[in-house]
Amino acid sequence: MKPLRVLVISEMSVPYATGGGETRYALLTRQLAARGLDVTWLSMRQRHSPGCERLDGVLHLHAGPRITQPPVRSFVQKLHYMGTVLLHLLRHRYDLVDCQPYAPLPAAWLGCWLTRTPMIASIHDTSAPSGGPGKADDQWLSGTDRWLAAFVEGRLYRLGYEQVLTGAESVRQDLVQRFGVPASRVSVATNGVDVQALVACPGHAQDCDIVFVGRLIPHKHPEDFLAAAAMVSTRRQSQGRPRLRLKLIGGGPLNDVARQRALELGLLDDLLCWGEVERHEDVVGHVQSAQVLVLPSTREGFGLVLAEAMACGTAALAYDIAAVRETVGPALTEALVPAGDVVALADAIERLLDEPERRDAQVAAGRARVSECFDVHDFANRVLAVYMRTLQRHRQSKADRVPP
Repeated sequence: MKPLRVLVISEMSVPYATGGGETRYALLTRQLAARGLDVTWLSMRQRHSPGCERLDGVLHLHAGPRITQPPVRSFVQKLHYMGTVLLHLLRHRYDLVDCQPYAPLPAAWLGCWLTRTPMIASIHDTSAPSGGPGKADDQWLSGTDRWLAAFVEGRLYRLGYEQVLTGAESVRQDLVQRFGVPASRVSVATNGVDVQALVACPGHAQDCDIVFVGRLIPHKHPEDFLAAAAMVSTRRQSQGRPRLRLKLIGGGPLNDVARQRALELGLLDDLLCWGEVERHEDVVGHVQSAQVLVLPSTREGFGLVLAEAMACGTAALAYDIAAVRETVGPALTEALVPAGDVVALADAIERLLDEPERRDAQVAAGRARVSECFDVHDFANRVLAVYMRTLQRHRQSKADRVPP
């Protein structure tokens, strides 16, 4: 019996990009390949990636435009990649396609419709509703493309995918209630983390107090991280104590804006590390080196970096949004502060740094949460169950269309 042929599609991929969506696909595809599935991962050409390579049992195809500074890619590059995805699907056959936002989604849907291939759209998050936290700046597009966001987002979600897969119940509810996706077509498969691999990553000798990890895009709010850090450093200086030691790990369209803000706040000398880190294991090493990870994001579908920090034994703070609340669970609600409240964020940072017992208790609760809910094998099993249900429905639908 031939193994199930699965194609996953994203704009970027590990090891050339280290975002949450790419890390999730890396974990998933590795697990699926270990279970005997024939897995191909299609992504853009990135940095110095070859056209084709096999990593951890997964065939990686890098095609279309080459992006040299992921996640930065132009509108033209996105259109180019959409054409690449469509042509690939017309020329190759798979049993199932799993595609994540954003540029590939409409092209993948069209290609799968033309070839009658069942497709799953892995939609990780949705923008905040009007009046919600980050209402003006949490769209996934930025810069010259921002005007497209409100028009495109809902239409992407409502295309006729056989199944929509997400990692949080709050995102499922939003897709159904606000964007009109039929409830029967939305499944939840909570994400996982590979604890053994994370713990095995070498830490960095240059320890720091707080770290930010994420793409420098509007809804991640790196400026709030810097503002809160400046508040805590100023308070410490007034008490004759050392200033905070900071790391800001990530790249993106707000890189220059964030650097200018750090300069204005007098934080450049406090930044032990700045900018994008290419290898995921190095990102994890920076998380391990910190006392506290800070995620001031107003748009998350899960908050993978929070789960990774908990697995590594690093305390975490984040803005209180629905999906992040699901990730940390009821035992860690004190790790959350009101979205957009920089003063509250600074106060929470100060408490965790100044109260080792509180920090140790949070670390212990975080490790327990990861062990109970985010096992990587359970995650792969959850996704595979969605795959098999989707295939079964697709085959049944084909059988129903055949005249007696």
